[in-house]
Amino acid sequence: MEFPVLETERLILRQLTFNDTQDLFEYFSLDEVMEYYDLTPFKTEDDSRRIIRHFNSEFEKGKGFRWALELKSNGKVIGTCGYHNWYREHFRAEVGYELNPKFWQQSYMKEAILPILTYGFETMRLHRVDAFIDPSNISSERLLSSLNFSKEGTLKDYFFEKGKFVDAMIFGLINK
Repeated sequence: MEFPVLETERLILRQLTFNDTQDLFEYFSLDEVMEYYDLTPFKTEDDSRRIIRHFNSEFEKGKGFRWALELKSNGKVIGTCGYHNWYREHFRAEVGYELNPKFWQQSYMKEAILPILTYGFETMRLHRVDAFIDPSNISSERLLSSLNFSKEGTLKDYFFEKGKFVDAMIFGLINK
């Protein structure tokens, strides 16, 4: 299967390559980006190459897709977004994302997720898309609500991240 390329008004959504290493390191090395991520801030560009390999490996194994969010204006990758934990037999997957803080509060992530949802429902034949977020991540909660995800509850001590148990709010979007 060929990796799907999607386009929006300002973005090209495409597969990550090692040419994106520096752009990813620019924001994956920041505490404010990694605060709600299950990884520690990147220390070297090798960390960026590892995550690119991981995301591409998940695609090759048929477990998900992770798109680079490339600005049409200059080719800079400002974030990633996509599906993981794709359970074909249950017609569902989880959506995940992160964005360079220089581009926060400019609707880039909503712009990226909309065609990804369409791709998920129409091409991947998903019936349900889940999102798990930290309960204190208000920006993610607002984003998911604006995309018509329903908040379904809080799962206590659901993930073990960075040496401790953390709660997760679950949001769901059903294709009706």
